Amino acid sequence: MTDQTDQKPRFSPFLFLAILPALLLGTYTMAFSEVPRTLWMMNLGFGMMGIALQWVFFRFRPVFKKVNPYPIILISILLLLLTFWDDGYQDVHRWVSIGNFKVNIGLIVSPLILIQIHKMENKIMALLVSLLSVLIFLFQPDASLVTAFSAAAVMLLFRKNSSNITKGLILIAAFGASVFAWYNLDSLPAVSYVEDILSLAWKISWVFGICSVLSLVLLPLPFFVLASKEKRTMAYSLGLYFSLILLVTIFGNFPVMVMGYGISPIIGYFIGMVWLGDGVSKSKEKNL
Repeated sequence: MTDQTDQKPRFSPFLFLAILPALLLGTYTMAFSEVPRTLWMMNLGFGMMGIALQWVFFRFRPVFKKVNPYPIILISILLLLLTFWDDGYQDVHRWVSIGNFKVNIGLIVSPLILIQIHKMENKIMALLVSLLSVLIFLFQPDASLVTAFSAAAVMLLFRKNSSNITKGLILIAAFGASVFAWYNLDSLPAVSYVEDILSLAWKISWVFGICSVLSLVLLPLPFFVLASKEKRTMAYSLGLYFSLILLVTIFGNFPVMVMGYGISPIIGYFIGMVWLGDGVSKSKEKNL
């Protein structure tokens, strides 16, 4: 039996609070900038609903280890392939239409695929799934996902492979895919309340702008400070993925997750947080 202080994760409220600053600041920025109310209310609504569902999953502990990764991988890949069903927008295939809404499937399923890659015991299959996912992102094209997913997958694949030659080939493939993606960057214009939400925040005031940047820094932080020792590789992989998704917005017209309009990155973020919450709850249980 351990101390009472060890029985509860030190930063467990962070699981639920990390998203709130970016969500609330983004909502205010959109409202202040006269973005249609339905858009920022949708972001806020999905964010709050995600926090509630995250608490439910945290409370009742989803059984991630008992779910076979292969059906999830298959469904995720099929959803990604659905983005090529129509002509896309200016030859860019990132979205699937659901009624009047368009969702970016890659931003939703990428964290889920990474989690399944980590669970796969067959390292060759893990490598093939990683390559197939990156290939789809290259054809969409989506340089942000190629970069973030490749880097996160490399961390997982390195852990699975002990051969230096294999590691070298994985690293070369990931680097080559990222270079190719950025060389063939799409020319889609930025939407002020999606890709340029930080610019709108800075127009409110410099203090508001700084707070907005700091709120984005909080988003990947739980993956670096909350994971138990046995889950650290996967947690760091997700943390790296979300960090790069945010970082690449400096260099191209990519959605600023959570703060900018878009439910897809919010869903993807909560998938990662639910996994992390499960790890934290199990870590807590072991210390009892």
